[in-house]
Amino acid sequence: MNALKNIERVQINAEMMLLLLTSYEYKGKSFYYDDLFNRDFSAFSKKAEENDIIALASYLSLDMTDTRIKLFAKKKMVPRTKDEHLLSNIKLAIHQLRKGFADFELLVNEVDNLIKLLSKQTDPIQFNVSVDHKNGMLGSKAKLGKREDLEALMALYNKYERGQKHELTQLITSFYVDFLNMDIIDNRAELIAAILLFAMTSKRFGVFKYVSFFTYLTNIKDAWHNSFVSASYYWEQGYPQIDMLNRLLVSLILDSYKEIDQFAHEYEFEKKLNKSDNLENSILKLPEIFSKSDLRKRHPNVSDATIDRTLKRLKDENKIRPLGTGRSAKWQRIIPGRKKLSAEQLTLFD
Repeated sequence: MNALKNIERVQINAEMMLLLLTSYEYKGKSFYYDDLFNRDFSAFSKKAEENDIIALASYLSLDMTDTRIKLFAKKKMVPRTKDEHLLSNIKLAIHQLRKGFADFELLVNEVDNLIKLLSKQTDPIQFNVSVDHKNGMLGSKAKLGKREDLEALMALYNKYERGQKHELTQLITSFYVDFLNMDIIDNRAELIAAILLFAMTSKRFGVFKYVSFFTYLTNIKDAWHNSFVSASYYWEQGYPQIDMLNRLLVSLILDSYKEIDQFAHEYEFEKKLNKSDNLENSILKLPEIFSKSDLRKRHPNVSDATIDRTLKRLKDENKIRPLGTGRSAKWQRIIPGRKKLSAEQLTLFD
C-alpha cells in the first residue's frame, strides 16, 4: 500500500491542475448528456460495450482474428479456445459493470466474484499467498493470504475517498499501482487491475456510459505500461512516482469528454434538424388543408414548440399559409404535395 499510504506527498503542478479543472468542468455536464442521450441511451451504451470488448482483446493480445473478436463483441458465440473463453467471460464482466456503474463497490467479494467469472473454462486465477517468517517460537513459517492484503488496501482507498481530502484520480492511480506491486493475484493480474480501474473511473466519471474506456486505454498502452514501470521504481521504499501515470489517466478522461461533447453538439443539431425535416416531409404528404393535430398524430414525440417553429419557418419560406387563428386554425400548403411513387415508376434513371 506504499502509494496510497504516501499520497500526502503527491503534489499537483499548475499544468496538471488545469487538466483536472477542465475534466471536472466537463464532468459537471453529466446531467446534460444524460438528458440529451436519454432516448438513444441503450444504443450508445451497447456500442461502447462492444468497443470495450474489442479493445480489451487487443490490449491483452488474445490469439484471435479481428473478425472473430468482432463477432464475439456483437453476438453470442460459442467459444472454442481458452482465449475465446476468456473473451466471453470478459464480455459478461463488462456487461455486468455497465448495467450499473453507480452500484459498484470496491470490495474483496467483488474481486473474488470477478476472478471466478474470468476463470471459467480457461486458466484459473487465484489469490497469492505470502509467508510470515517470524511466526512461532521455533520460527515456523505460516502462510498468509494476499486476500487480507487486498482487503486492507481497499479499506484504505474507501477511507480516503469518503474523506474527500485527496484528488480522486490520484487515489485511483495509487490503488492501481499498489494492486499490481503487491502481487495479489497469481494470474491475469493486469487484466483484473484494468477492469477495476475501469470500474472505479466509470463510477465517478459518467462519460464512459457513452464512450469506450478501453479503446482509449489501448491507444496509450505502451505509454501506460512505461509510466507504471516508472511509478514502481521506488515503490518498495514508499516513494512511487505516480505523476506520469496519473497524467495519462486524466488525459484519457479529458479526451473522452471532448469526444462526447463534440458528438453532443452534432447530435443535438441533427436531432432538431431531423425533427423539423420530418415535420416538413409529413406536411408535403398531408392533404392540402391540414391542422396541427394532424402533425401531432404523426409525430407524438415532437413537442408543440418544435411544431410551431417548423410551421413558422415554412410560412416564412412561403411554403404554407395560415387559415384562421386559434387552436382550431388550419394551414394550407402552397407548394405541391409529395406522392409516393408506384413500383412501376422506380426505374434506374427516372
